[in-house]
Amino acid sequence: MKILLVQPPHWSPDGHANFDAAEELLAARTGDVALLPELVGSSLPRADYLARVRALAEGAGLTVVGGSHYDDATGDRVNRGAVFDARGTLLLEYDKAHPYGVELRSGVRPGRPGAGFELDGRRLHVLLCADLWYSASLTGREGLDAVLVPAFSVTRWDGPAPARELWQHMSVARAYEFMTYVAVSDWHHETTYHGHPCAGVTGLANPCPQTHAGFFTGPPGAPVSVHELDFDRLDAFRHDRAERGFR
Repeated sequence: MKILLVQPPHWSPDGHANFDAAEELLAARTGDVALLPELVGSSLPRADYLARVRALAEGAGLTVVGGSHYDDATGDRVNRGAVFDARGTLLLEYDKAHPYGVELRSGVRPGRPGAGFELDGRRLHVLLCADLWYSASLTGREGLDAVLVPAFSVTRWDGPAPARELWQHMSVARAYEFMTYVAVSDWHHETTYHGHPCAGVTGLANPCPQTHAGFFTGPPGAPVSVHELDFDRLDAFRHDRAERGFR
């Protein structure tokens, strides 16, 4: 399975502008799944957000994990996203369970994470940004083949390096503990959100790399990076851990 991690160079408070940019970045790209960063839809109304994710999936011919947007439809603001396949079928809706920092101060409420979705016989799960930092988000979800993380990694450090290192360690820890791939899509590190700088933590954590240098790949220099998920190798890794008593 090929996953495309989308790291746009700029975030706009206009969600339509962000989706326009994503459409350009994914034009003529080939793969199976495209992962957009958190708040790509900004504060678009729910119907508009869903329409843009669906159109992007159909136009690109990919299953699209549509990052998220702020949904105000119920009266409580929730950070919420959706997944559509290339036929325009809604596969999953998911919320952020742990609003963080500026979100809490602006009244964003905790939501309910989604149950995950299946693609080509593999189980994929979506966690929004800070939810990855809570191991309970994955506890009890055995046999996940990939965890997909739309992120907007605002940081209080004076540069992206410390946050990147923390994210890489956390992603690898989750990948190894839960025996799954962890893919993160973030905005470019020169992006800001309400004056807060982004760290640009896009990358892939691999629990069973070919070499010791392959546990985390990223952040990429290009706005779209392609990663091959070797599920046969992942299955073999799980079998080996089970035989050694680690499962």
